[in-house]
Amino acid sequence: MAFIVDGGGNVLSYAEALDVKDKDQRLFESNEINFTDVPDTPGSLDNYIEDLTTKSTARINEKIRASAKWRSYLDYAGVGYSSINDIPAFVGKNIINRKSDFTDMCCYYTLKEYLLPKIADFGNPESPEVQKIQYYEGKFQDIFNELIEIMDWYSSDGDGTVQSDEKMVTFRQTRRTRGRSNLSRVR
Repeated sequence: MAFIVDGGGNVLSYAEALDVKDKDQRLFESNEINFTDVPDTPGSLDNYIEDLTTKSTARINEKIRASAKWRSYLDYAGVGYSSINDIPAFVGKNIINRKSDFTDMCCYYTLKEYLLPKIADFGNPESPEVQKIQYYEGKFQDIFNELIEIMDWYSSDGDGTVQSDEKMVTFRQTRRTRGRSNLSRVR
């Protein structure tokens, strides 16, 4: 689905309530979570979930901003900053490519941080909810690491396109090491 944006085009959330519901339909269909006990009872379940996706989006933006890869990207793209305290904010509306990955990442973060902990039995590590939290944590980290490693989705100048000079693609090269065993050469 589309990002939730305000009137000025600023991205409020990377996912809608429907996106989160689609990731774990059973959670909502079997009413495993009692949403009547939330502190500020929302007008609807969808509003509550979208409030959580907005919080998740803010956390994801800060995780990106705090990463060393983001600072490397800013240096690469020529966006200057004088100190680590002046790092420019991550702007969601400059995401041009791979929006579906951001939607998935936001859904996983919302499920693992806000929804599933409401019903998880943390005293039992074999609990299905605890297992799901770990599963969604892994899925979130996989996408987050991939997006940070392959920065081909962000328009650093905000012009709505990603030119080749704005793409920073880094790959980890496998490093070969030799064991202590003897090596023989065959000629």
